[in-house]
Amino acid sequence: MTNFKSLLFNDLKKLYDHRMILFVGILTFVFSMAMAVFPDLDQSNFIYFNIFVLPVIIFSTSMFIGREEDTLLPLLIGKVKPMVMAFSKILSAAIIELIPIICFTIILNYIDFETNYWLLFLTYMLGVILHIIIALSLAIISQNSSTLSLSYLVYVLVFGGSAILYANGLIPLSAQYFMLVSPAFLSSVLIDNILVGTTYSEPWLIVASIVLQLGYGFLLTWFVIRPYFKSYILLQR
Repeated sequence: MTNFKSLLFNDLKKLYDHRMILFVGILTFVFSMAMAVFPDLDQSNFIYFNIFVLPVIIFSTSMFIGREEDTLLPLLIGKVKPMVMAFSKILSAAIIELIPIICFTIILNYIDFETNYWLLFLTYMLGVILHIIIALSLAIISQNSSTLSLSYLVYVLVFGGSAILYANGLIPLSAQYFMLVSPAFLSSVLIDNILVGTTYSEPWLIVASIVLQLGYGFLLTWFVIRPYFKSYILLQR
């Protein structure tokens, strides 16, 4: 438990040092003001950006910097398991991502937007955690900064962008069968149904959106993140 606390504190400190917390705070303020001043705008797009785009860019960059600087582990720490190390990275990033949803909830209440905020929070965190896992995976498989930039640019534009376009009715409904491979699309399905206040999507799509998000997160964690941290820890001994 002591090791986990040390890892978590170290990860939060790195995010602070890399100005990631400041970046999230500034964007959250800008989006929150836009939601308050222009209540007729589609509020879901602000939420989507914080689920699909922010985690992939900032946490993959932070992970990459830590790997290049060899600062993923604190200097003074005992033995640590790979999954403990992975969990600390994911949890620290998830803590930072609480800033937008808390602020957005306050603003939505302020403009009298009716929705199930508890379900919105749970769905938001599910999507955020999955995209944090994706961010860490992209940083792990990227050999240099150019590859990393290209990787998250492709993900944001292809997967995140297509999900936002679909949610705004700019992609045909029939494309949903092909978009099941997109974690961003799966998250948007749940968010949309919650914000609308009624389950308008087909039951199989709702179930698939939950199950596949959990499945993608598990597969990436077990087969990409865990092996990397295991080898990293072995190199430190």
